[in-house]
This record gives sequence, C-alpha cells and structure tokens, in this order.
Amino acid sequence: MKTDTQTKLIEIAIPLFALKGFAGVSVREITDAAQINVSAISYHFNGKEGLYQAVLEEQLTPLMQALYLAENDDSLSPIKRLTFYADQISQIHAQRPFLSRFMISEATTPTDYGGPIIEKYLSQVHQFMRNSLQEGITWGDFRPDLNITYAAVSLAGILNFYFITKPLLQKLTPLTENSNKEYTAHAFRIYLHGIVNNS
Repeated sequence: MKTDTQTKLIEIAIPLFALKGFAGVSVREITDAAQINVSAISYHFNGKEGLYQAVLEEQLTPLMQALYLAENDDSLSPIKRLTFYADQISQIHAQRPFLSRFMISEATTPTDYGGPIIEKYLSQVHQFMRNSLQEGITWGDFRPDLNITYAAVSLAGILNFYFITKPLLQKLTPLTENSNKEYTAHAFRIYLHGIVNNS
C-alpha cells in the first residue's frame, strides 16, 4: 500500500514524465513541485528510475485489471469479450490522459526502466487478443481465414491510435465530451465488420 508521500510524488511525476520524458525531468524538479525534501524519491522509490517505474505501473494497472476481467468471465463470447475490453480502453484513456504518451514513447524509444514494463503489458494484451480471436474462429464467429497476429495488431492500433493523436485531432475538428466512447464504439464496429464470419 502506498504512503501519502508516494502517492503525491507519483501524481506530480505523471505529467512531468509524460510531457518531458524520463531524461527531461530532474529529481529536484519533481520534489520542488511536490514541496517535498529531495531525498524523498530515494527513500520511497530508490531513485528517479523507481519513481518512473511506479508511474508506469500506476498508469497501466487499470488496463491490466480490465484485461483480467475480460479473460476470466466465462460467460462472455469472444465478440463480447473483445467489445468489453474495447469499452474499458476508452474509459481508461479518458481517466488517464497521459497514458498514450507513455505507451508511444516506451514503444518507440524504450528506456531501460520503462521498456520492459510496457513490453510486458503489450505482450499480455496481444496474447489476450490472439486467444479471443482464435476462440472466435473456433466458434465460427470470425472468418476462418483470419490471420490472428495481424488482426490482434490491427485491433490494438484501432483502439489506441485515436488517443495517441487526440491532441492533434482536437485542433482539426471539434470533439465532444463523449468522443472517446463514440470513437471506440464506431471503430470497433468497423473492425468487427471486417472479421466477422458472414457465411
């Protein structure tokens, strides 16, 4: 369980790391913003690297919880399982506006501290999607000629690209309060249209 100081440091560090990157943020900058002694990061996190890892874990935990719920609900068909997860992604991105920055940064130029955490998460998501797609093929819900590797990558891209590019989209077109949910539902419907077995 996190102490109040740990929670405060993580909350302060999230936007700093997201906007400036790991290397662009100093320990002094974080502790000054938190109004905490500079030694607090070493004491609570064993240094800036440990704080960065704690930030990533905090950002990714809801995604892992959603993945766990989707994987372990035996009442869900493959389509409903993927639909549930897509809906959760939308809600989580809305609650964690910096999540996509961390994901894209660590996926494209991984740090020694964050890369393994993002890789572990993406690996679990990819496996979940592959398993759900394979089960859907077995049940006859999805096209039998579906390449599950490409289909899993496509779904991950469709679900996350909007949130990665949202700052630019907001400059190009008006987005409503419900845009996250509307986009996810619309994009997932288009995706399903391409993979559903219509025979």
